[in-house]
Amino acid sequence: MNISWEDAQTFLAVAEKRSFSAAARALEVRQPTISRRIANLEERLGTQLFRRGKQGAALTDNGARLLPAAEQMARWAGEFGRLAAGAQEEVAGVVRVAAPPGLAVEFMAPFAVLARERLPEIRIEVLASIEHVDLSRGAAELAVRTRSPREPELMTMWTGRVELGAFASPDYVATLPEAPTPAQVDWITWAFPYLHLEPRPFLERLVPDFTPVFASDDFLVQKSAVIYGVGAMILERTSHPLARDLGLVEIDLGFDIPAGELHLVCAKSMQYVPRVRAVADMLTEQLQTLTHD
Repeated sequence: MNISWEDAQTFLAVAEKRSFSAAARALEVRQPTISRRIANLEERLGTQLFRRGKQGAALTDNGARLLPAAEQMARWAGEFGRLAAGAQEEVAGVVRVAAPPGLAVEFMAPFAVLARERLPEIRIEVLASIEHVDLSRGAAELAVRTRSPREPELMTMWTGRVELGAFASPDYVATLPEAPTPAQVDWITWAFPYLHLEPRPFLERLVPDFTPVFASDDFLVQKSAVIYGVGAMILERTSHPLARDLGLVEIDLGFDIPAGELHLVCAKSMQYVPRVRAVADMLTEQLQTLTHD
């Protein structure tokens, strides 16, 4: 039986969004179109793919068995689009870069200033995502990650290490002992549902019975609390040359916090697309101002 990409794309959208209406919005079609496509697909396959209810659409067992194949079709569809885009010689268009929230704020925002000056025909879109976006399916062209990719269809274009330190406002630092221990510092870090994100696990290992003085699921909220003197936060020691000086000072804890890693990641098939290569080269140049190899 021949299953078209349109059928698989519709099935995958409903499976991922768990809603016919949300899938319709994602695919930019009307909800009746989604319902008709799924009904036709179920009739051709002779099986029910989704259970409809007030909570949305849930995969049946037969639908769940089809999900990996649909995901693979999506990857190949993205691959086809990237290879087709590779034929474009003009250094112009949109390049989407995924980055963790802190890096998106501290690095990608000032990077956009240089990108606009040097690559005026390219428009940068930054996806500030805590979870990894799927580069293999074209969710973004490039990503700055804190871990090396394991997916075989992805490649690391550059790797570096970033030095970290504990930073706070001068007014807060003035309230600390001359040589504070980590337990004497009021820490600001991630809140639920991101308790697994660094540096919170590091602080939990470092400080017995660790309890932050302030926590948030938003990086900008955490950073604002530091600026207003609520407590201290672990940040990169080096900022982008264009980043604004917020007047934070480093707290001497008597030891070095382990360095973090940064990886510039790209789908293998996108590495030679001119607009992507231009942004990747510029990102590599600018990331080197933050890190050491």
